[in-house]
Amino acid sequence: MARNRHKGNRIGGPFLALPRELIDHPAFLRLSAYAKALLIDLGAQYRGDNNGDLCCAWKLMKLRGWRSEATLHKAKHELIDAGFIFEARKGRRPNLCGLYALTWCALDASPKHDCTPAAFERGAYRRNDPVQLIRARPKNAGLTPARVVTPAA
Repeated sequence: MARNRHKGNRIGGPFLALPRELIDHPAFLRLSAYAKALLIDLGAQYRGDNNGDLCCAWKLMKLRGWRSEATLHKAKHELIDAGFIFEARKGRRPNLCGLYALTWCALDASPKHDCTPAAFERGAYRRNDPVQLIRARPKNAGLTPARVVTPAA
C-alpha cells in the first residue's frame, strides 16, 4: 500500500499554478519584477472558470499593494506585449474596466468580451521565443549596413 508522504504539507484553499514551461521560458525571464507581480495578482483572481474576466483596475490593485498607477499601466502593457495576458475587453469611460485572460489557460467565453474566442491565442508568449526567431530570420539579417558619418554643419 502506497503512503502519501506529502499529505498535509500544503495550505488548504485555492492556489495559482504556474507551469514550469512558463516560468522557465525566456520571455518570462525577460519580464520586469513589476510585470511578474501583476501576473501573480491577476492569477490570484483566476478560479478555473473565469479566464477572460480578470481585472487589473487601479482600485483593485491599490488594495493589493500597488503604489503607482503609472507602474501598473506599464506592467500591464509589458504583459500584453509579451503575450502573457490577452485583453478580452478594452476599458472605457465612465466606468467599464478592461478584462484580461491568462494565455497559458483556455479562454472562458463571455458576452462581456469585445472579441471573438478565435482572436485569443493560447500560449501567445511562445511566439516571442528567441530560438524560433533565430530560425525564422534570413541568413543575411544579422549583417548591418556600414555606418554613414555625416559631417557636422
